Amino acid sequence: MRFWSGLAAFGAAMALAATVSGAGARQTRQQAKPAAEVEPGPPDKSLGSSSAPIVMEVFSDYSCPVCRSFYIGAIRPLLEDYVAAGKLRIIHRDFPLTGVPGHEHSRQAALYETAAARIGKFEEVDAALYDKQAVWSHDGSVDAVVAAVLSPRDLARVREMVQNGKVDSYVDSDKALGTSKRVSSTPTIYVTAHGRTELVPGNVSYSLLRRFLDEQLQR
Repeated sequence: MRFWSGLAAFGAAMALAATVSGAGARQTRQQAKPAAEVEPGPPDKSLGSSSAPIVMEVFSDYSCPVCRSFYIGAIRPLLEDYVAAGKLRIIHRDFPLTGVPGHEHSRQAALYETAAARIGKFEEVDAALYDKQAVWSHDGSVDAVVAAVLSPRDLARVREMVQNGKVDSYVDSDKALGTSKRVSSTPTIYVTAHGRTELVPGNVSYSLLRRFLDEQLQR
């Protein structure tokens, strides 16, 4: 926490604001299972290389305006400046603020996003939910927002998982992890580098966040 405490005065002055070939062709029809029948694996809600030297874990609620601001103002430029360069891996954790006024549809959004992540469509749905937050968080049109960025086939797979409760446990697991880390508000951001984890202010500006990340990379 020394970096952040040392920048307290500075921060206050700133506005923190499958195809098959060869031998595979000899498989029987029974052995060659159609892709549509393959059960998707666990959700991958991460962006970036698993070998990146810095990991940022973000506990977020899709209805949270500050979470949206962090996504638009920090996550998007981080994807271009750090994730694409292999310097940073960002892990999304769902922490829907169930029971809080204005967050009535947060869990539904998390379920759709988690189902999308199971079929490799996390990034598309993650972006859509933040971009259209003002719409679906007001009228509950999560399905329509997701439908706009997925193919009909992928949407059908996502709907089936959500409707049959196949992703509830993953959202519950994220929420339990956050609770174990004493997360009480969103976004809550943890950055791990050089074996050390620091809690980063949820309203951190991108310029200050870049300064922190660059310092970690230079060590």
